[in-house]
Amino acid sequence: MLIELLTDRYPGMRQWLTQRLSAVAMAIYTLVLVLLAAIQQPANYAEWHAFFSPWWWRLATLLFWICLTMHAWLGVRDVLKDYVFNVVVRSYMQLLVELALIVDLIWMVTILIKMN
Repeated sequence: MLIELLTDRYPGMRQWLTQRLSAVAMAIYTLVLVLLAAIQQPANYAEWHAFFSPWWWRLATLLFWICLTMHAWLGVRDVLKDYVFNVVVRSYMQLLVELALIVDLIWMVTILIKMN
């Protein structure tokens, strides 16, 4: 049943499922972040740096950011499709959003790599 829904017969189902699964992943990360921050209670820059230093936490943060990027891209794309009727303007706006999301993701990757 689920495999049939993900075929070309239902073109928007993959995007819908991707957005929902990315939201679930971000919610789990946020809950773990809040729980660990409440337990460790980092108060200054050095403690926050130590909090984000383990490789597994940096990987989880990168996965969170990738999910956030995909989620935002799909959401903004749908909003632009619904409310911007001029195709040329919509294309330029979509391009600006895509560039901003790519730059943001690259910025996060460089921050996480330089944390050592």
